[in-house]
Amino acid sequence: MKKNISIVLFALISLNCFAQNKLSFGINAGATYSAFRGNPQIENFNAGIDFLAGVSIEYKLKEKLSLIANINYDRKTASQSLYTEIIENPDDPGFYGDVKIKFKNQFISMPVMAKYKFGTNNSFYVNGGLFASFLLKSQLWNDYDDADTDVTDDYKKLDFGLVFGLGKSFELKNNNKISIELREYLGLNNISSVQIANNGSIKTNSLNLICNYSFDF
Repeated sequence: MKKNISIVLFALISLNCFAQNKLSFGINAGATYSAFRGNPQIENFNAGIDFLAGVSIEYKLKEKLSLIANINYDRKTASQSLYTEIIENPDDPGFYGDVKIKFKNQFISMPVMAKYKFGTNNSFYVNGGLFASFLLKSQLWNDYDDADTDVTDDYKKLDFGLVFGLGKSFELKNNNKISIELREYLGLNNISSVQIANNGSIKTNSLNLICNYSFDF
């Protein structure tokens, strides 16, 4: 009995030591700067600023090489101003002028990347890999009547593509770290579920500025 207890304790201690040497968890938040491409209409929208928040896990393979994955709540927004004529009834002179339209999208994004550290104390790093995003909601907002129109059904639930990043880490006490990263998401999937004129598509682009606080497990 004592022998079995000793084996279990040894296994738990070994697992804990392994995890401490290999795994770290983090919390991230930041800004997204997003645009869309694939057809002239969607490319007329100006890139917009929004936000993301989520968690990360990093598994150390070697001193300078690791695997990192995130799960982020990720908002991608773009806007456009259109000259519009709105006549609601014949007796009303109507509205003539610019109406601002905002294309708002909410995703759960999951990038998986290889991370390579370099520089002084390995404080700089580059990473790259693949991402998958799952659409939660898509809306069109206009400032004429300050209303959101749900257009989620016009878009596919899945987006995927390539992701690249460049960042710097700052060491804190007890092996905790803060890192700041500039990361580019390049969507490869046509996210429109309706036909676009002239065989066009709608694909995502997003440049993210991310701040991450991580700690060893």
